[in-house]
Amino acid sequence: MMHLHEILRPELIKVGLEAEKKPEAISELIDVLVQYHDVPMKHRDILLEALYENEDSLGSGMERGIAVPHLATELVEDLICAFGIAPRGIPFRTLDGKLAKIVVLLLVPKKDFGGEVQAIRGVQHLLDNPGMVAQLLKASSPQEAFKLIEAAEDASE
Repeated sequence: MMHLHEILRPELIKVGLEAEKKPEAISELIDVLVQYHDVPMKHRDILLEALYENEDSLGSGMERGIAVPHLATELVEDLICAFGIAPRGIPFRTLDGKLAKIVVLLLVPKKDFGGEVQAIRGVQHLLDNPGMVAQLLKASSPQEAFKLIEAAEDASE
């Protein structure tokens, strides 16, 4: 199983997502990837459009306030991720009807379908613990959130 801390960096964590709607949350997280050069600006709108289409057809809401918008694309070479914490919650058509308070955006190379599945399972495994979600919601900085993720994943091995 893939560990989130292996593909995430503190600067790719946004504590306090400002979005109130699903498209805004996805856009905010793509902008984090653009800002830190994981995604070139010229691919921003193409990726956003494809992510919106995925959301409309499949949805990415899980349970316990977690959403994992994801996309398999030829525009990335490696699996990349941005992590958002939204204490107010964002409507994401979750399986249990709760607002999403943790949003993990994954972009996966199209040729690596197995990586996509592994990454989603890794996120699910990490956030299966309701205490972990509560701790992340209290994180006051990206560094603190990253340390929580890393410690939880290391402890689960």
